[in-house]
Amino acid sequence: MTQHVLAICTYPPSRQVNAREALDAILATALFGQQLSVLFCGDGVYQLLPGQGDFTAHGKPLSDSLAALPLYDVNAVLVDQQSLQERGLASAELVPGSKIVGAKEATELLANCARILSF
Repeated sequence: MTQHVLAICTYPPSRQVNAREALDAILATALFGQQLSVLFCGDGVYQLLPGQGDFTAHGKPLSDSLAALPLYDVNAVLVDQQSLQERGLASAELVPGSKIVGAKEATELLANCARILSF
């Protein structure tokens, strides 16, 4: 039976590898046939701005890697509305395919998932 897994990303793109490692873990989880949604909140919403790199040896923009999520059957890339508002960002600034969710929808998602991965 497939369980719904929710990955919550709160790390901004930076000189640390946290955001890149989170993406690698998400892709690995998806390979095991889990139904997976990803919620970006807090400073994690900055990962969804085009051209944001992890600034490590990889250098590849995270937004390019995030575009591969549908290839791994990760079709729910969600963004916390309040986090966007607090940072003065608009949904039009984010990579395509991001869906804005409010507090009520995020709470329902948390309540209905079997596992939570927090990054």
